Amino acid sequence: MTKDRLLVIDDELGPRESLRFLFKDSYDVLCADSVDKGLEALNSTPPDCIISDIKMPGKSGIEGLKEIRSVDPQVSVIMLTGFGSLETAQKAIRYGATDYMQKPFNTGELREVVASHVQRTKLQRKQIATTDHLENLAAKLQSQLGEKEELAELGEKSSEFLHDLSNPICVINGYVKILLQEIADKRSENKEINVSYLEQIEKNVSRCQEMLTLWRERSTQINSSPRKVDIGDLVAEVTENAKTLAAQKNAHVVLNTGPASCLVKGNDVLIYRTIQNIVGNALEASPSVGGCVQVSWRIEGSNVRIEVEDNGGGFAPEKLDDMETKYYTTKGESGGMGLGLFITKNIVEAHEGSLILGNNESGTGALVSLVYPLVK
Repeated sequence: MTKDRLLVIDDELGPRESLRFLFKDSYDVLCADSVDKGLEALNSTPPDCIISDIKMPGKSGIEGLKEIRSVDPQVSVIMLTGFGSLETAQKAIRYGATDYMQKPFNTGELREVVASHVQRTKLQRKQIATTDHLENLAAKLQSQLGEKEELAELGEKSSEFLHDLSNPICVINGYVKILLQEIADKRSENKEINVSYLEQIEKNVSRCQEMLTLWRERSTQINSSPRKVDIGDLVAEVTENAKTLAAQKNAHVVLNTGPASCLVKGNDVLIYRTIQNIVGNALEASPSVGGCVQVSWRIEGSNVRIEVEDNGGGFAPEKLDDMETKYYTTKGESGGMGLGLFITKNIVEAHEGSLILGNNESGTGALVSLVYPLVK
């Protein structure tokens, strides 16, 4: 495994070698005896953390800090000095230092500080990469939607394409809002940011890209080969994403874990769409206060049944036959496209399964089931 990289900038040989020896087993340690040589190392082999002395001949550590920040705004920089003062510390922080320690330092404390700031740098870079990823995805989506000839060929299928992308994009938007707020809150407290939000954003970006690929294949009549899909994994992923959307409605989503290794044969992106659609519908139907969606799966004979139950009042019995009809929606002016259940029914039946609409036994909400045949 490649080690994380640490850059030490100090004009004195003794402290440089002490730091190299202290960290050589855990990190790939680069040493420089001046700010200029440190900047050369920064440009050629970017480190994950920099430890720099403040008082040095020629360019001082503070001057070096300014140049480091112009090259790499994300890398963590820990300033060391034996001439510490509040004014020096304030100046270091003002020019972008992420931490400040006085010589002689406690080796145990310094190890912890370096480990923390290496992770901070990696997280910052991951944030930047994710942001770039999102921007690239947005550009691709814009390009796809801007190609009028392709959409004309797809005809009415373009509305299904937009419907499919709306859910993961809403999830991405939800996580981005949470992340931005957490960045603002925790930056002021100098605390680490929850990397799980970035992971969820990346998962949903990947889902969008998979759907783009799927629709390209459909437009060129390319069919993806079916493969074994674990229903439990897909249900868990959809439920985790739904929690962010639920929070925006002051509702909550509960996953009741089912049996392991519920394998069905088909296209995982298509099956994911069906689960996503019914969970999304359940959330939209939930009341404005106290909304709750229960998601579960279980084995029934040679099939696996996925159930999504809400407390939104349920279906009107006389409307059940209309619910799976294309463009039928109960959302009125809220902008529903009337495609979710229509798309879901077609996908499930193409996988030799069934979509079952109904209400729960208590009469407080809908109970929608997806039934897929298990791999024999």
